Amino acid sequence: MMKLGKISPLAFSRMKQRGISIAALNDLLAHGQVEKQLDGAQVVYLDSPSPGPSCAGRPQPRLYAVVDASGDVLTVERRVRLRN
Repeated sequence: MMKLGKISPLAFSRMKQRGISIAALNDLLAHGQVEKQLDGAQVVYLDSPSPGPSCAGRPQPRLYAVVDASGDVLTVERRVRLRN
């Protein structure tokens, strides 16, 4: 479980453009899977809604955020799966 740190101006701008709320970002950080990068950054992703009786207030499936080594959110995006 990660806590929400500072949100970079780029990440905040991207969130607004993509319709991703602070609540969705908090849920992503709390329930997402984490991939650590070599530079200390982490990619946190959520491929499906968190389990529970209702999806109300949950982030939309397939979100990801890039968080730097100090815990600041660098960007937030919807995951896109390429099909062959």
